[in-house]
Amino acid sequence: MVTEQTKWQENYKVHSFLTDRYCRLSIPAVSQLFQETAEAHTNAYDMGYHSMIKDNKAWVLLRVYYEITDYPDIYTDISMQTWSRGFKGVTALRDFVIQSADGRAMIKGTSTWCVIDMLSRYPQRCDKIMEHFPKNDDVATDKVLGKMVPCEDYDTAFEFKVPFMAIDKAQHTNNAMYMRWIMNALPCDMQEKAIKSVDISYVHETKMDDTITVQYTKTDDNVYNFRLLNSSGVAMLCTTTFKN
Repeated sequence: MVTEQTKWQENYKVHSFLTDRYCRLSIPAVSQLFQETAEAHTNAYDMGYHSMIKDNKAWVLLRVYYEITDYPDIYTDISMQTWSRGFKGVTALRDFVIQSADGRAMIKGTSTWCVIDMLSRYPQRCDKIMEHFPKNDDVATDKVLGKMVPCEDYDTAFEFKVPFMAIDKAQHTNNAMYMRWIMNALPCDMQEKAIKSVDISYVHETKMDDTITVQYTKTDDNVYNFRLLNSSGVAMLCTTTFKN
């Protein structure tokens, strides 16, 4: 449904399949719900996948930052609002907020997207595509999404081949799958701690049967940095910050 004309809202229940072992909304599930809500928003304006693919175009996520104040519990009702903050060249800006049933902000985020040509895989300018898409200048978080720089040294957690079920309709690994791999690479003692923020840069696409190397390095007691590699080099960079 549309709220305040320029914002889109979807309501969800935190079902068990969206939660982790601690009965709270998981980080990969946050990624899934954000993607789902953003797609519902673009669908409403004929800018979703089925409209775009007619011109061999699709939306892809470039950067995203999540800021977690509190985790929704299992079986609770939540809502997610999302809105466009316009575009700059080939980059579209989108923010979101997850709220509790009583309207308390629990998770905030900001992101950048682009439209790619599905044949060439090259980014396309957003000016004509987003010409009539509603814009809202509200800022969900103060985070500015600049370029992420990899650390100097990493340890390798594990390697694997991208499975069939990781691939989405854009014919590459779905963004939420990366978060599953990141969470699986965290040491057990860190899994018990709540994540405060996640900062992600999707650098290169990964596709089915690509060999992925998941690497990590600890730069602070509460900060882990991750790097995912494929045959093209760096596929993804991620910084996770934990609560004390």
